[in-house]
Order: sequence, then C-alpha cells, then structure tokens
Amino acid sequence: MTNDDLIQDIDASLEKPDDELENDLPELLGEMQGQTEELVREYPETFGRVVQRMETMDIASFVSNNPETADQFQELLWAGMNVLVETSPEVRESINEDITVNFEADDCPMEGHLEVDEDEQTMCGGAGKLDDPMLEISGPADTLVGLIVGSVDPIQGFMRQQYEMDGSVQKGTRLAPIMNSLSEQVPSES
Repeated sequence: MTNDDLIQDIDASLEKPDDELENDLPELLGEMQGQTEELVREYPETFGRVVQRMETMDIASFVSNNPETADQFQELLWAGMNVLVETSPEVRESINEDITVNFEADDCPMEGHLEVDEDEQTMCGGAGKLDDPMLEISGPADTLVGLIVGSVDPIQGFMRQQYEMDGSVQKGTRLAPIMNSLSEQVPSES
C-alpha cells in the first residue's frame, strides 16, 4: 500500500462514527508502523485530524478493547508530537530544562514516557516507562492524551485534580509551558 492510499484510508476512517473508527484503527495503526514520522511530515493535516478525533474518542475503552494496539496508538501520537517539536522554533525555544516523565493511565493498560532535552531542544516520547523519571503522572487515559494534545491544560488540570503527579512540582510547572506551546502547533482544520 502506498502512503497516499494509506492516508486516503485514514481520512475515510476519520469520517466514520467513533465505534467504526475504533474498529478500523488497529489495522491502520499496523500499516503505519515504522513510517509514522514520515507520514506525519508528509501529511500534517491528517495528523491534526487524527488528534482532533482522539479527543472525542473514549481512549480507555479503545485501549482496553485493543491492548495490542496501545503502543502503536502512542507511537502515532508521539511521532506526530516529535515532528511538531522539530519543525517549530516556538516549541524548541520553550525547552529550557531537562525533564523526564512517566505517564500511566489508571483506567486502562496504557503507559508511556516523555523526555525533554534542553541541550538538543528536543522532546520525544513513546510507550513504556523510563527507569528513573523526574515526574510520574497518572490519571484517566483521556486526560493523559489531553495533556499531550492540548485539550487539558497542565496547570488547570492538576489544580482540578484531573490527574495526579509525583515528583517536583517545579519540574511540572516548567513542563506546562512546553506542553502548551506544543499543543498550539497541532494542525487544525480551518
């Protein structure tokens, strides 16, 4: 399957109701594996549409029903975010400290990590946990994805107890503007 065909399939699935999209996602994620960053670079608008749909889906239900695709789902999300950091001077300028974070959903089997590197001005993440993170964030899967894509404000979400954070509050407050700057870069439909 060519990238254009795959993107057409993704676009078609994004037009479907959530339950049908959730049925299509495991196969689509499988076909994207290994070329996710390339696809995000080539088709940023499609990535933006996927992120917008993620915000309407019941992530915990999807991951619980498709545990084998939880890592692929995160690969798509983080590959897109990694590309946005690379291509955005605004986000890179907001990276002024090394920060490592583990994320763990408390309502489904999803865990991931995030590494912010001040020297390289990069931010990358993925499935699985780091050995010794500076911060550990746990909460509902929808909230964790919301923190990454920008639908949940990191500081307001913490104050409203939408998620829990263990570790340095200072690191958490330093991470918040980076996450906010990143979420502003997600392509959206006008």
